[in-house]
Amino acid sequence: MTKSTVLDGKQWILELLLSAGVQNYISGKIYKDKRPSGSTKEDIVINSLTMTNDYMQNGVFNVNIYVPMISITSNGITQYQKNNARLKQLADLVYPVLDDAWNNDYNLDIVNSQDFEEGNENFYNFRVSLNAHPIFN
Repeated sequence: MTKSTVLDGKQWILELLLSAGVQNYISGKIYKDKRPSGSTKEDIVINSLTMTNDYMQNGVFNVNIYVPMISITSNGITQYQKNNARLKQLADLVYPVLDDAWNNDYNLDIVNSQDFEEGNENFYNFRVSLNAHPIFN
């Protein structure tokens, strides 16, 4: 019997997003683990928290959708604000790809989601539960 690792889980999630064509809707790319320093594009990053070694393995993964803030000038003052409309568009695109997804090797479910502000950008986080099915050799 072969067990899966967090490396497998990240690859499976990447393949799901790529096969759904998600990369065609963002200005940047989809990455595993972290995005390039200083990126100002819309990027998606897949990272992992844990993966059990039980018979039915369970893993916890994050899928973060980064969207730069928008610049708004009012009365000669420039401010940055969250691009809620774009975050919503991309979250609505990614949600059905990751929730209740089934494959011969695994299944995925979204546990929760939340948006965060970081510097001059925001990211939308999906916390994903992955159940890896045992592979018998």
